[in-house]
Amino acid sequence: MLIPSAAAGQYSTERLDEAMRALHRDYGDVVRLSGLVGHPDLLFVFDGDEIERVFRREDALPHRPSMPTLHYYKQVLRRDFFGDTPGLIGV
Repeated sequence: MLIPSAAAGQYSTERLDEAMRALHRDYGDVVRLSGLVGHPDLLFVFDGDEIERVFRREDALPHRPSMPTLHYYKQVLRRDFFGDTPGLIGV
């Protein structure tokens, strides 16, 4: 189910566990949230069999960007400590 960004405002990110339960209840096992300004579409998959299908459809080298906040912290704020080593989680 595709959810436009306008509808996403009804879900609070303060209690992410409750928001995820509500998305699953309201929209089903696979939910795509699109239209967020400055962000790519988000895909939430709540069923193990569907998760397997999603991963099996990916290319051999899928693009999975790291967390932007972690990247900024390591590469900008604390570059003096991390240098050019992003670490396992950073990549």
